[in-house]
Amino acid sequence: MAILVGIDEAGYGPHLGPLVVAAAAFDFASDEPPDPDLWPSLEEHLSKQPSARDSRVVVCDSKLAYRNSRGLATLERAVLGFLAAGGHRPPDLAALLGLLTVPCAQADSNTASPWEKPEAHALPAASAPGDVDLAAGLFEKGLRTLDGRPGGLWANVASAARLNRLMDGDRNKADALFALTADLMAEVLRRYPAAAIHITMDRHGGRRYYAELLSGALPMMPVETVEESPALSRYRLLRPDGPPVTITVRDRCETWSLATALASMAAKYLRELHMIQFNAYFQARVPGLKPTAGYGLDAWRFLDDIAATTAADGLAGPALLRAR
Repeated sequence: MAILVGIDEAGYGPHLGPLVVAAAAFDFASDEPPDPDLWPSLEEHLSKQPSARDSRVVVCDSKLAYRNSRGLATLERAVLGFLAAGGHRPPDLAALLGLLTVPCAQADSNTASPWEKPEAHALPAASAPGDVDLAAGLFEKGLRTLDGRPGGLWANVASAARLNRLMDGDRNKADALFALTADLMAEVLRRYPAAAIHITMDRHGGRRYYAELLSGALPMMPVETVEESPALSRYRLLRPDGPPVTITVRDRCETWSLATALASMAAKYLRELHMIQFNAYFQARVPGLKPTAGYGLDAWRFLDDIAATTAADGLAGPALLRAR
């Protein structure tokens, strides 16, 4: 068995809302993972460009997928369709998080905020169940042509409060992002102890060198540096009882690796569902409140608008606002 895994994040830049890192895996019957650029082989079933006239499943960079009036539905169709193709149909956000959330290496698990009511958030939220079924069939049929099948989706959701704890002391946001990513890598290695694995992921803030970080996160596995160039960074993890694991890190990885693009969409989908809950909580308390995406000056506008409510509810700043 060979496994192609992609990892990506959503929500690295805003002041409000969670940072979400997700991993998507495809399983293949071959001895080695295929080239990560699976779009040409699956062009009858999957599309790299959103289009209202195209019935194929869109799998692409989440920013591109979300940049239209049906953005959430586009994300949802791919994410829930992939899960359905693997036999999973979560009925609400609580079930989805229970299915995707990975164990964390750090003893800093999230404490639920008052706006987090995932059991009340039914899925699908923006698309029809029939759309999810159609997407599931396209994933199944397409991957079958490559002797492949859906492997799994996993996610690490860090609220503002948890992210602030991860950035205590000398640790910065890039360190926190890698810690969340390392949890996902550990989960993939735990689930596939005897398979050949290729992990593809986007660079973290332009960082080129990852060998030391990988050694620290996975101390039982020697790390070999294969390449560190402006184009990409590539490493080999040597497992004592299994084949080596290849890790490729490059800019705009979601345009090259189908698995990374799907992970990007999963991360963005989860972040948007969390932001829907976040906005709804405060809109129920502040009449006429305009929702926020959590970015830039609009985040400060939102905090000013809800100041009286946060004071009355006893919500401290670190529970809402990222330190960095």
